[in-house]
Amino acid sequence: MLPWFTSLYFSLISRANANKLHHALLFNGASGIGKRELVDGVAFTLLCKSPTTSGPCDGCQSCALRKAGSHPDLHILESEKQLGVDKIREGIAKLSGTAQMSGNKVLVIPKADSMTEAAANALLKTLEEPTNNTYLLLITESLSKLMPTIRSRCEKHALALPSVDDGLNYLHNHGVEDVSEALLQAYGYAPLRIARALQGENDFNYRNFTDGMEALLSGNPDVQPFVLANKWQDYAIDVSKWCQQRALQAYKQHAQTRDYERYCSCVEASKVLQHPGVNKSMVLFNVLKQFQR
Repeated sequence: MLPWFTSLYFSLISRANANKLHHALLFNGASGIGKRELVDGVAFTLLCKSPTTSGPCDGCQSCALRKAGSHPDLHILESEKQLGVDKIREGIAKLSGTAQMSGNKVLVIPKADSMTEAAANALLKTLEEPTNNTYLLLITESLSKLMPTIRSRCEKHALALPSVDDGLNYLHNHGVEDVSEALLQAYGYAPLRIARALQGENDFNYRNFTDGMEALLSGNPDVQPFVLANKWQDYAIDVSKWCQQRALQAYKQHAQTRDYERYCSCVEASKVLQHPGVNKSMVLFNVLKQFQR
C-alpha cells in the first residue's frame, strides 16, 4: 500500500475484518495520488476468503480469481465518457443475487462524478438498501460534481496529497531519477502522475518543458516562441500552468515587475484555454514570447 495511505488502509481493513465497515465508501482526492490503489486494496480484502490484518491473503481461491481478472463478485463500472443509467442498472443487477463465491460482493465506480443524473438516481436505492454482504466503493476527483443525495449516503474519505518526502521517496523507489520538489509541484504534488508522465505514457512531460524553456531563456536562436507553441499546443494547459509557476517563483525571489506581468499573463492564458475552439498555439505563443530574452 502507498505509504501516505497506510494508516487509513489498515483502519478500513480492520473494520472490514470485524464486519464493521460501512457498505458505501466515497473516496475524494486529486488525480495521481493513488486513490484507485487504496480502493483496490480494500476491495481485494473484502473478497478474500482468509484476509489478514495486512490485507488479502493472496493465496485463496478468491484471490486467485481476482488476480486472473475473473472474480465473479467484483464489478467495476467504467465508461470512456459519462456513466449512464444502463451501466449502473447493469451493475446493480449483478449485486442483487447471492455472491457466487459465498462471500462479499463489491462494486467499484472509479469515476463516480461521471455519472449522469439518471444514473445517480438509479444508484440511490442500492446505497440506501444494499443487499447482504454488498459494498460499494466510489472514487471522485470532484466531490461537488456528485449529487448531494449520493454524498449523504456514503461514508466520505477526503484523501490528502502525500507529503513532499513521501512523494520524492516514492518516485526514487520507482526509478525516477533527479526528482525534486519543483517536479512534484509541476504535477500538483501527485507522484503517480509524475511516474506515468516520465515513464513514457505521455509524449510530453515537465522535463521536456524545462529543456525547451531553458533553451528559450538562454537566447538560443533555434528555439523561438512560435516553434515551441506549435510543438506544445496539445499540452497547452499544462504548459501555461508551468509557466505560471516559473513566473511566480521568479517574482518571489526577485520582486521584478516583469515577472509579475508574466505571471498575470499566464493566469489569463489558463482561463482562455478552458474555452473550446480556442487557438491554443496562439495563446501559448503570447505567453512564451514574454519569456524570450
